[in-house]
Parts: sequence; C-alpha cells; structure tokens
Amino acid sequence: MIDAVNVPVQNVAVNGSVLFANTRIRTGCSVRHEEGSGRFVALKPGVYQVAFNANITTPTGGALGPLQLEITQEGEVVAGSKMVGTPAAIGTLVNVSTVVLIRVYCDCCVSLGVRNTGTLPMDVQDANFVITREC
Repeated sequence: MIDAVNVPVQNVAVNGSVLFANTRIRTGCSVRHEEGSGRFVALKPGVYQVAFNANITTPTGGALGPLQLEITQEGEVVAGSKMVGTPAAIGTLVNVSTVVLIRVYCDCCVSLGVRNTGTLPMDVQDANFVITREC
C-alpha cells in the first residue's frame, strides 16, 4: 500500500500529470513511487484499489469552465475514473475524488497516475493518491 500526497498548489497543464512530492505511508513492496513524480508502478499480480482526491481550481488568469482529471493505467485513461469540477470563480476550490479497481496480471507490472484530461489547465492542491493491493 502507498499513500502519496502533494499539499502545495501545483499548476497542471492540459495532458499534464499530477505530481506527488511526499510518500506519507508505504507498506510492503507491491507499489513503487519516486517522490516528486506522478508515476506509480504496481509490481505484483493482483487487484489494486486506486483512490484519488484533491482540491482543484481555475488558476489566476485562466478561463472558467469544467476541469477534468482521470486515473491512467499505462498512459491510457481508466474507464469510470473521470472527475469533473467547475469552480464558480477563479480561485474557488472544488473537491474531486474517485476510486477504481485495477488488475495486474501475472506476467507484468502496471504504471498508474493522474492526468489532466480536460481542455483547461488547473491548480491542484492537497492531492492524495492511495493504492492498496486487495488480493
């Protein structure tokens, strides 16, 4: 299991990844993460629960509209993981979250992350990414 966070505000460009500066908790050796990156690797076969939550907003000088994040697996978006929030004003925070299950097959590992899949850049703060091997 791993619980990674990034508390300070970070600007995430369109198609950019959310980065995680700190690993709060890590147990076992089923998930690897290099602090400061947005890439996580599930190393052992099984089913993993992947949960993400954060506060998002339109950055100063940005255009208002829907902001969108999704969990990625091997660079592709995971169906059912889409998070959309539309701030009422620039700087107004919206909380988004999702939980999905990911299967890692016996002969490989899986790369996971969170990406801005919308059409607008956003500020992300208090990002939290938890990956737990269920079985």
